[in-house]
Amino acid sequence: MESWWGSPDTRGDTEDRPDSDGELDLPVYNQARLLTLQGHLHSSGHDQLHEAGYYLSSSMFGRFKVQGHGPTLWADGRRNSGVQFLPVTDSFAKWQVRIKFVDPCQYGDTKTWTASVGSNALNIAHRGNYNAVPRFFVEGSMPGGYRLTIKGQIFTVTQPLVAGVPHSIDYADGRLRIGGSIVAGGIGYGFTPLVTPGVVTALSIVPLTTGTATVTLTLTDTYI
Repeated sequence: MESWWGSPDTRGDTEDRPDSDGELDLPVYNQARLLTLQGHLHSSGHDQLHEAGYYLSSSMFGRFKVQGHGPTLWADGRRNSGVQFLPVTDSFAKWQVRIKFVDPCQYGDTKTWTASVGSNALNIAHRGNYNAVPRFFVEGSMPGGYRLTIKGQIFTVTQPLVAGVPHSIDYADGRLRIGGSIVAGGIGYGFTPLVTPGVVTALSIVPLTTGTATVTLTLTDTYI
């Protein structure tokens, strides 16, 4: 499984320092992860060998998971090359294919924490080696909106929270969703920090006016 272990290639602009040695320190990002899979196929007969070859040549997309090599990790990808299928004997073939993961991160276990008004969620952390995206599910009643705080940074929701109509907030895009639909507006001043690996933090929720609610944080171990 070439290139599953290790980091993906990086990308970024370079700019020489004017009248000085070296370059300017510009942002560096990770490219999509390209994984080359190759293996051997054994069958009980010639017809079965070629039938299996047709399955290997399908669209091939979905969740790719690796177990038994440290933490169990997964990523979502799809075939990014033609499938090379080479019969060697009537019941044995070699094959190779490339899988592309547009999101280069690898993901492990998912954990949840719950906070309510006056009761913060503590000891929030993840076991990965890359910044993880917090996702929140808020339910209760806060007619004037509420304020979430994680890593000491505030995210303000001005949209009223109505009993039986929970809110979802994804820090990957900073959007508020109700019933799966994005709400235009409803967001006040705030930040969307990612959770740094190996750093413990806390989560709180307070109403902007009155009310009570609980917020459930979902966090997935994130690797690069």
